[in-house]
Amino acid sequence: MESKMKVKAIVFDYGGVIEKEEGDVIQEIATYLKTTRKDWERVYFSVNHLANSGKNTMNEVMALVAREFNATDEQISNIYKMLEESKKTKRLNLELVKIIKDLKKNNYKIGLVSNYSKSLRNKLSEQDIYHLFDEIIISEEVGYQKPQPEIFDIISKKLGVNNNEMIFVDDTERSLEGAENIGYVPILYRNNNQLLEDLLKHQILNIKI
Repeated sequence: MESKMKVKAIVFDYGGVIEKEEGDVIQEIATYLKTTRKDWERVYFSVNHLANSGKNTMNEVMALVAREFNATDEQISNIYKMLEESKKTKRLNLELVKIIKDLKKNNYKIGLVSNYSKSLRNKLSEQDIYHLFDEIIISEEVGYQKPQPEIFDIISKKLGVNNNEMIFVDDTERSLEGAENIGYVPILYRNNNQLLEDLLKHQILNIKI
C-alpha cells in the first residue's frame, strides 16, 4: 500500500544499516551458549539501555546477558574475543551513502537516530559522512533510546517535520515497534536493493545504486 502523506525526511539507524559487519556475531554467541537468538535478545534488550546511556560499556552489558545463561568466566572471555573479531569486519555501507547523497540532492532532509554512545559523532567525522545528516540524535546524549517514542519526537522536531512526514530505516524490528502509534513510517532494512524498493512504495524517487 502506498503512503498518502508527503515524505519530507528519511531517518536512518547507524549500526547494521550505515555501518555493516560480516557474519552474525549475536547468533554465534547464542549458539556458543546453547541458547536461541530470541532468548538472547529478550535478555539483551532488557539491559541494553545501560550501554546506550553510557552507564556501562558494551562488553559489560554483554557479560551481564551472558551471566543470565550461566556463562563461565572463560566463556565470557571468549565472547569478548568474538566481539573484537566482529569489529574488524565492520565496513561503511558505501552503496547506502550514495543513496543518502541522492536523497539530499532531491531536497529530502536526512536524519540519524542511533542507540549509541557519544563517540558516534567522532566516528561519523572519521568516516567523512557527518555532513550528510541534517540532524543526529544519539541515545546517550538525549536519555532516550529506540523504540521509545520520545527519541522519534526529538528527531522530527529537530528536522522541522511532522512524524507522519518521516520515514525511519532500521535493521531491527524492535526499534520500529509502535511506529504507527506516533505516525512515522517504518522500513525494516535488509539490504540496499530492498530499501530502494520500499522507498519507491512511499513515492520516493527512483534512485539506483
